[in-house]
Amino acid sequence: MMRLVVSHVEPPAIPPATSTSAEPSILALPVLKALFAAWRAAGVYDENNNAYKSRRQELTAALAAVFATGADCVITYQNDYFFFNGQRLNYDREFSFGRSLAGRFTNLQLGGITISVNPPPGDLDQALLALASCDVRAERPYELLAETWTKLGLTGVTITPLAPKTSERLAMEQPGDTDPIVLRKRRAHALFHRTESVVQEYWEHVRDRNSFDASATRRIVHQLIDTIANDEEMLLEFTTLKEFDDYTYYHSVNVAIYSIAVGMRLGLGRVRLTQLGMAALFHDIGKVKLPQELIRKPEEFDENDWAQIKRHPTLGALTLASMRHIDAQIGTAMAGAFEHHLRMDGSGYPTLSRPRELHLYSRIIMLCDVFDAMTAGRVYQKVPTPPDEAMKRIVYKGRQWYDPLILKAFINVLGLFPVGTLARLSDGAVAVVTHNVPDDPFAPEVLIIRDRDGNPIRSHLRLKARETTAAEETIHIAEILDPKVEGINIHDYIAVNYRSEDRQDQTTIS
Repeated sequence: MMRLVVSHVEPPAIPPATSTSAEPSILALPVLKALFAAWRAAGVYDENNNAYKSRRQELTAALAAVFATGADCVITYQNDYFFFNGQRLNYDREFSFGRSLAGRFTNLQLGGITISVNPPPGDLDQALLALASCDVRAERPYELLAETWTKLGLTGVTITPLAPKTSERLAMEQPGDTDPIVLRKRRAHALFHRTESVVQEYWEHVRDRNSFDASATRRIVHQLIDTIANDEEMLLEFTTLKEFDDYTYYHSVNVAIYSIAVGMRLGLGRVRLTQLGMAALFHDIGKVKLPQELIRKPEEFDENDWAQIKRHPTLGALTLASMRHIDAQIGTAMAGAFEHHLRMDGSGYPTLSRPRELHLYSRIIMLCDVFDAMTAGRVYQKVPTPPDEAMKRIVYKGRQWYDPLILKAFINVLGLFPVGTLARLSDGAVAVVTHNVPDDPFAPEVLIIRDRDGNPIRSHLRLKARETTAAEETIHIAEILDPKVEGINIHDYIAVNYRSEDRQDQTTIS
């Protein structure tokens, strides 16, 4: 056990850019991950609960590994980045939880935590509880946190307030970046993970207090609308990332992105897009009332599991109905939560005593929810379906399950070969679909990753539809490939790992 105390000092200077590393410190990730898990557990369980004790022990062990090197543990959060002992950490797949942790630091206006080597035994439990229970809705939450730690008389750790950003630009923009595509991707990356953080926060508030502040969700939905309107393709790339520990939160983000993009195709105005985005983010809120071990169960569901899972639409509507302040946005979110597993032919769940005309937002969300769940291989279907196969299955059901107008708009957004599809081209090269062209669903933009001889390359190409002219045959998608069979990780070629030096001039192949 270790004791923590607040020391009121000036915000730390931003560590120099030279501390940037492409790979997070081997000691940093275990510490930050354990801190994040213990912090969350402290907000749910009391200190005698075994689940909490396990998380706290993991944190103690991770800190011990740092102290064994003779170094202090210095965690700094500044300009949207974490620094560990002066080394800046990049938000990659291993550090995907970093955005959620960043949300907690931001909400508390917390800029840093320093734990000295071998701190005296004390009250780590009380300190974690103070972090978890501090009222983030207060005007100055950091001051409340400082007062709490001072009253407890803890010693051993110094915390500092969050310093103002040195620039209004997202810190995802690194010195020397000039490629506008790279900068756009980094902005989209930051927004995607900020949205996940907001979703996680309101889930925790609903679970712990049965209430939440919808204003933060509304603000993030406005940002999603603005970004999709100007840079839809960038956010759509991030929806292909499914390898997160807390995929339930990212699923809500993905469904919101898809839904807003579809709503724009249908001509919805900003007010209705905001309502749709809110409903999409809240559509699975009923799962917060289910056992979390069921949601994360790796095996196939048995009959009892399915009976439990099928309760979440009703639980979601009841949960939203119990909120203190219900407005039009919460009202439509209730419809989305209750109806998103119903189908146009009356099938699906929950079972209804009579036919029901589904809300427009529910008809949009159900389609986006099915596609993301199928391609993720989580909860309902444990083996992920390739995106093109998922689209084929959805189209096959057509009018039976889905609104045909919405289905058309959905295909217009994702294309017949959704982003992330791995394909062999007609010339023998292997490529990943990176962008779809609404006016030509058969001719997406692709990133060639292997030439016809199997040599690794990176070349962006815009295909054309499969046509044959007297002079030559156009290069087109000839075959869809299974990434696992080919030994290819799609995520290595899109979204997070996109680098300006990998980008070549885009060419149209005809």
